[in-house]
Amino acid sequence: MASSSSNYVTSNMNLPTGSSVSYDDLVLFVQELRGLGFDAIRFASYRTAAKLRYIQKKCSVDLLDIWNIIEAFRDNGLNTLDRFSIITVPKLEAIILSLYVNLNKRLPQGQLVDVSSSARYLLSWLLIAYDK
Repeated sequence: MASSSSNYVTSNMNLPTGSSVSYDDLVLFVQELRGLGFDAIRFASYRTAAKLRYIQKKCSVDLLDIWNIIEAFRDNGLNTLDRFSIITVPKLEAIILSLYVNLNKRLPQGQLVDVSSSARYLLSWLLIAYDK
């Protein structure tokens, strides 16, 4: 039984209007992930680990360290917020962009990441993972 990406990304997702991620971006991201054949991995824990590692590499999250994250949080004023504050999607997008901009400042010239695509992929994945 073949399953489609529509099982994972629904058209009634509440995408914010201020976000650079569109429904089509989310569908393409899930289709790309499903097209790599991770579903053929027998054990769920290995299958999940393989998918998460792919997402990590695709979003260049493996290059981020704690100092990039701390700097991005401070740049966007998250260190002064109450821990129960709600972060809007445009604010989350600004934080993610700040992560990658600061990362590129620390990387050698030959290893720079594509800020816009990495940020878009990470934001897409977060919206898929935390969609209510």
